[in-house]
Amino acid sequence: MSKYVLSADIGKHETELVGRDVSLNEESLHIETIRTKMYDLDDGFIEVEGKSHLIEFEGKKYIVGDQGQEKSDDTSKTQLLHQLSCYTMIAKFLKPNTEDNELYMTLACPISVIQSPEAKEEYKEFIKGNGPITVVVDGNKYTFEIKDITIKTEGSGIVYLESKRFENQTVAIIDLGGLNMGFSLYKNKSCKKEDRFIEQCGTDRLIDIIREQLSAYKKGNIFSEDEATKALHDGGLKEAGKIDSKSSEYITKAKNLYYNEVMKHIKSHKFSIDRVDSVIFVGGTTHHIKDIITREIGHSYIPEEPQLCTVRGLYKVAFKKYGGEA
Repeated sequence: MSKYVLSADIGKHETELVGRDVSLNEESLHIETIRTKMYDLDDGFIEVEGKSHLIEFEGKKYIVGDQGQEKSDDTSKTQLLHQLSCYTMIAKFLKPNTEDNELYMTLACPISVIQSPEAKEEYKEFIKGNGPITVVVDGNKYTFEIKDITIKTEGSGIVYLESKRFENQTVAIIDLGGLNMGFSLYKNKSCKKEDRFIEQCGTDRLIDIIREQLSAYKKGNIFSEDEATKALHDGGLKEAGKIDSKSSEYITKAKNLYYNEVMKHIKSHKFSIDRVDSVIFVGGTTHHIKDIITREIGHSYIPEEPQLCTVRGLYKVAFKKYGGEA
């Protein structure tokens, strides 16, 4: 029997898992990530390319990763896409063609879901399954059983990852994800239910603003989501392989508009970041507005890899509970 301890954050944009076989040393700990997108091969055959994987699950075949065409636009995470993304990455930790693989996990959960006992339990059982699970990933067979799952709030990983920052402090955590932004106010490592909220103001909202700004720049021309995403990562539109410097000004304006929306949501929920000891930003969208955050909020802190804080921190919770002291 092989025992694995893992943590998982099945995000709207990316699925991230951290863990290891507990019989091995801490150096065997590793991270696996994949885009949370899927393609059903019943819709037509395509070859697996790039950062994608072919998974066979319950008699059907799918491609998960960059080649996926279907993504999630719901806060709820009880869709087939979430199972496939999680199970595809679990396979990366296991040896193929083995039977007795027991998994113990922490699972990041949206604030809106974790506040509902029924929704929380539904999400847990959806990922956990009922007994052994078998998948074929990239031609290799993997069998595992998720023995137990501990649910933790999205964005809370930093509390366990850098706990000293929260000792005897009042700290606001702003988690900027793919679909949502989450806000949590911690007082000496503890957060009350009423001190949390979630809004649909993540990367998707930033991309929408960029599309609006680029359309204004190009006098009404419409830009696709993919084009706007590329412009965001490139820092502007490319013309003949070079960045159009004028378009970069519109990307910068979009980032500032997005940052202002984030701040307005916080204010509308009657919170003041000026009255806390520090403001910690986590989540993948944080990268895109890092300069604005640093400039506008003197008592802000951005971890080195904000997109991995949740899954790294929740691994500490998992290993302490299921595998010994982390």
